[in-house]
Amino acid sequence: SVLNKSGNVIDSLVLQTNDGGESWFRVTVPSKGELYHLDFSGKSHGWIVGDKGVILHTRDGGVSWSLQNSGTDRALFNVDFRDDNEGYVVGGRGTILRTESGGRNWELVKTAFPSTFLRVDFADDKNGWIVGYNGTILRSSDKGKTWIKQESETTENLYGLFTQKKFGWAVGAKGAILRYQK
Repeated sequence: SVLNKSGNVIDSLVLQTNDGGESWFRVTVPSKGELYHLDFSGKSHGWIVGDKGVILHTRDGGVSWSLQNSGTDRALFNVDFRDDNEGYVVGGRGTILRTESGGRNWELVKTAFPSTFLRVDFADDKNGWIVGYNGTILRSSDKGKTWIKQESETTENLYGLFTQKKFGWAVGAKGAILRYQK
């Protein structure tokens, strides 16, 4: 993000490299807000999520970006795409979004969990996990259509998540490290 002297976000900042990180150049995006995370499903299709419900999408490897309608004004902290069509987004105050159309249409998934979610990761086409504030862990086994709260050994905020079919890791505040094994 680009900040003014008062520390307020005044513009989005997206940088791209074509030479393995030797040099970077700025890419203009249709957002002036804070951006939090990006994911690509290959070389061409990518998504960026950010403050106030912003979802940006590229079809040309990041050369140009367009806004997608998320249907929310909440902060969106993480995006995970399985392929060019199937994707998931999580954010503030229990926000979970899913798409099967590459983001042309986003569906708000209703749950009974109001916690802020910080990461979403799918181990395969059906099984996914979400982590967030206060040690929250959710699991889905139906492509993110429904979510079930999992037992957590911590009340610390969980910021990072890595999952595979039979095991996973979550990390968080105060050195919290959680391991899942099936």
